[in-house]
Amino acid sequence: MTQNHIGKVIVAGAGPVGLLTALMLGQKGVPVDVMEANDQVDSSPRGLAYGPAAVRVLHRAKILEKTIEKGFSAGSVAWRKPDGSLILGLDRLDVSLEGLPHSVILPVGSLSRLLVQEIQNYPSIAVHWQHRVTGVGQDSSKSWVQVQEISSGTEITMQADFVIGCDGGTSTVRKAVFGGRFPGYTWPIQLVAVNIWERFADPYEKASIDFDKFGFSDAQWIIHPEHWFVIARINKQGLWRIVYGETPGLSIDEVRTRLTDKFCKHLPGKPEPEQYTLHNVTPYSIHQRCAEKMRVGRILLAGDAAHLNNPMGGLGLTTGIADVGSLIDCLHGIHEGLASHDILEKYDDMRRQIFLTATDVMSTANFKRIMDDAEGVAERDPVLQLLAQAKTDSNIAAALAKACKPAPLYNYFLQYPDAILPSMS
Repeated sequence: MTQNHIGKVIVAGAGPVGLLTALMLGQKGVPVDVMEANDQVDSSPRGLAYGPAAVRVLHRAKILEKTIEKGFSAGSVAWRKPDGSLILGLDRLDVSLEGLPHSVILPVGSLSRLLVQEIQNYPSIAVHWQHRVTGVGQDSSKSWVQVQEISSGTEITMQADFVIGCDGGTSTVRKAVFGGRFPGYTWPIQLVAVNIWERFADPYEKASIDFDKFGFSDAQWIIHPEHWFVIARINKQGLWRIVYGETPGLSIDEVRTRLTDKFCKHLPGKPEPEQYTLHNVTPYSIHQRCAEKMRVGRILLAGDAAHLNNPMGGLGLTTGIADVGSLIDCLHGIHEGLASHDILEKYDDMRRQIFLTATDVMSTANFKRIMDDAEGVAERDPVLQLLAQAKTDSNIAAALAKACKPAPLYNYFLQYPDAILPSMS
């Protein structure tokens, strides 16, 4: 095939998916402009767990070690009863069969700041803060975005070979292509994500909340039909993430007022407000949705712009990062003349299939499980039964580890070029 170098890519959105896309394209020698409406990285409490598929992409991007340095490699996970007692726990997750961590913990805001630092090593990548994408277009030879420079109000148009929408669940890029269509549904519940610091009190005051005294894992699901919680360690210095469900439509002040009562009555240990310090409180809606296509001509989608799911298990963040790995390989193949634009149809087909048959199904099952009755759930739930067997049966454990390994797209067009890459004309 003939060389067909990509002259430029425009990425909408400077979240972790957009910035990682820019970094990995820059590492391949592709010039990138990133457009972001905000004036800095978003630090609100959002995703923080990266599963095996995402860990591999971070490793390929040469930032895994720095990610672990700023966060940590999660070593344990558990399902628990409302009083904190153990239903099932898994440990020794620090290293997978490939020598990489099974899961890494670092809030997405911190990862985004790390990516911004790494991008500075590549002059071909430019991040344009306070540049809001307002429209997208394309023809047979190019794509473009309309951009508002927020500080001046000036409207400009920028052109590129491809536009990639990494601009989140309310994606302007997706809406420009599909209008309001985003198939799926919204859960009839509001999630509240809370970051709290353990308060190391004066010895004469009431002792701090201390999840370690319960023998808590790095992450756990507290199972209850109404008063369920996800409790996850953010760092080793006493910062934790707590997620729970609330009535939809409450204001942030109402959420904060109800939070202290919720924790006091239902969180394991029943902590009083003086036993912890609230760092962030963020309510948000949750969805299960997937775009009709992740590729329409020269316009592409990745991450939350392409699909949304509830956060149980960190599958949305992991799937978004894995999107990047597959997309980068396709664009690199095009850039080096190894693939035609047709390879992007494989990206669309395979990534949507993975979301619809794995991420969507598994995250939905995870959410329903946490809202089950804790009594007898280990005997009723087939996933918990399988995980319990894996603790004592090495063959089952190996099979599960193999199942976590994604079928990589990045070698597909090298193994089967004639099937999908007819020419580069």
